[in-house]
Amino acid sequence: MSLADRLLQKIPQYTRNARHLRSVVQHGTPGKWANLARVEYERMRKRIQVASHPYLLIIDPCNFCNLRCPLCPTGLNDLGREQSMLSFEHFKHYFDPHAPYLFEAYLHNWGESLINKDVFRMIDYAQSRNVGTNLSSNMVIPTSDDLDQLIDSGLEYLVVSLDGATPETYSKYRIRGDFDRVLANMTELIRRRNARGKKTPVVEWQYIVMKPNEHEVAQAEVMAKKIGVDLIRFIPVGMPFEFRNRQEVADIWYPESVKGRQDSDGTEQQFGQAGKPGPCFYLYRSMVVNPDGGISPCCVVYRKNRDFGQLDPQEGIDLPRLWNSEKYQSARSLFSPEVLQGRKPTVCDTCDIFAYHPSKARPRRRPEGEPIQLHRSKS
Repeated sequence: MSLADRLLQKIPQYTRNARHLRSVVQHGTPGKWANLARVEYERMRKRIQVASHPYLLIIDPCNFCNLRCPLCPTGLNDLGREQSMLSFEHFKHYFDPHAPYLFEAYLHNWGESLINKDVFRMIDYAQSRNVGTNLSSNMVIPTSDDLDQLIDSGLEYLVVSLDGATPETYSKYRIRGDFDRVLANMTELIRRRNARGKKTPVVEWQYIVMKPNEHEVAQAEVMAKKIGVDLIRFIPVGMPFEFRNRQEVADIWYPESVKGRQDSDGTEQQFGQAGKPGPCFYLYRSMVVNPDGGISPCCVVYRKNRDFGQLDPQEGIDLPRLWNSEKYQSARSLFSPEVLQGRKPTVCDTCDIFAYHPSKARPRRRPEGEPIQLHRSKS
């Protein structure tokens, strides 16, 4: 079995366990470790109201992108949210309440983070607060100075999106991208890091396996060794949560030689992920902050009208109250035997990644092509 086959058969989170464990050890304190234990205990007990705090923060510096990838809502101009830049001041305001509990901060989500030149200050600030940092980039736009700042900022982990081993294949998905520039930037960053005797950022080449590029997987493995990347990681292609023409999209993009993860009946899974036992870990471990201050329940959901809360850059943040808001409790109740009085349906009611508690009705799997239908509370 090839490296790609082995990776694609795994749940994505588990292929990075060593990295997360290092962050827990490196950035841990007695208080953080106690909170982590409390998070996992409350998740295991399926608590609806929690006393713990998220220990992972996904905070998006911007939701603009220079590329037009056909399976990305940003590239398709279909985010359902106003595009904006996160200022460094607002970043600090949103970040600080979380800092005492965090092991890692992910400074990316639905945009190309390096468009926001304040991102280097954000990385440096998070590292100064004893929080590990991760960044994902298509690496098309970095200048020579940007490469130095990625090293100088203290960034611990960099994911480079490069889906192909030749310019012709790469360009079929990374619309407006530049294969040679990405390769040159990644190679030069590693050269400069090594020349300075640095170990960070760890550089991961992330390769989304799709029908147009599946024939170049072996070639990419050879290139990765030659360049000296720390890891090449093959992940399954997926599609945005609310795509309508799902079967048509799957026919165009889903690989044939590598099947990845599917249900036993062959049904396509959201983001290529096999169903997991509940409860959903996003609702206990991580908070997702968009550039506009909107709080999404997880990194899969992107539309503004699905938000679970809104941060105000001018007001104090009551993290325990936000973390136990009506929507968060309503979502967690899907995995609990408890009955939550006045529970409001949320976008989580339509998700089929995690297994609900047997006492809760499982949403009907959507037939191919049928859009997601969400119930809306009057509020």
